Amino acid sequence: MTYKEIIEDNCQNNSEIDWWPKYAFHYTDVTNAVSILDEGYIYSRYDASEKSLMINDNASRQVIDMTYSGALSDVRFYFRPLTPTQYHNEGFKHPSLRYCGDLNANVPVPVFFMFDLNSILQLPETRFSGQSLAGFGVDVYSGEENFGKMDFRQIYKIGSMQNVELEKKYRQAEIIYPNAFSIKESLCNIVCRNDIERATLLNLLRRENKKAFMQYKDYIVVNKDCFENNGLYITQCNYYADRIAVAYSQTANKRNYTGKYRNATDSKLIVDACADLKWVHSSTVILHQRCKFALDYENRDNTIFTNICKPDGATALYMKIFFEEKLMCYVCWQLAESALL
Repeated sequence: MTYKEIIEDNCQNNSEIDWWPKYAFHYTDVTNAVSILDEGYIYSRYDASEKSLMINDNASRQVIDMTYSGALSDVRFYFRPLTPTQYHNEGFKHPSLRYCGDLNANVPVPVFFMFDLNSILQLPETRFSGQSLAGFGVDVYSGEENFGKMDFRQIYKIGSMQNVELEKKYRQAEIIYPNAFSIKESLCNIVCRNDIERATLLNLLRRENKKAFMQYKDYIVVNKDCFENNGLYITQCNYYADRIAVAYSQTANKRNYTGKYRNATDSKLIVDACADLKWVHSSTVILHQRCKFALDYENRDNTIFTNICKPDGATALYMKIFFEEKLMCYVCWQLAESALL
């Protein structure tokens, strides 16, 4: 069977989510996503570090230490979203809730790059594994015959696991490509978790590289089904009259995750946050304000900033919000139209 035929068979017979087998998924933080779109390439972990392109370090140090060294020089993709790693590091997690206490195990604003899997597999440099490469003794393969032998029912399985240690490795099976991967030939979508995070990516990209913004803006979409939604994140930002209201995630998945990993002896899980506001006329900042505040990770009412006074001449208001110095949103209101960009 050809790659295309195997993929079609997986869509029909081996995956409960029938569109997953069509794609290769690259998972990263929104700040890294901007670097990828600016460069037009996804780099290996090694090369991204050498080029200072890895703004947010997504990976647990413990997982990296268990990963065979060759994979660190490869660009890595998953066969699916909703992997065990994503479960632990998606969204801002309070430091006491992170995987094995590893502060790097955190992707505050997750983004998926989705590529045509058949196109990637056709490249002669592409290899793949039937299980996660975060371990030892995992073989990598190439070619249609080896691809057809993989246990795709396990790779695409969802729901609870009977043999956790084994099944989680299948769910993190990988595709690897050496050194640097050009995104333009096989990119299908860039997927965000909600409208605010989509606006964040678009605004960051517009500021960084207007040409890349025009090239890729229509690829950037929202698909909530790719995400665990089990961390703290921003769901809405509204500016009206003289106030800004910020709303946060209150999902059942977040409550369940927190309850599972919270230390019963901990007091409130407090998050240090900061709002950065820039009032702009044309491209000139006429007033810059910063406001520090604290959040209760578990019980999160809206944050209301009051007495927001528009300075004379301001035509736009840009706002960034940071949790523990990690960017969580970047929105802009055109004041003449009160429009969120």
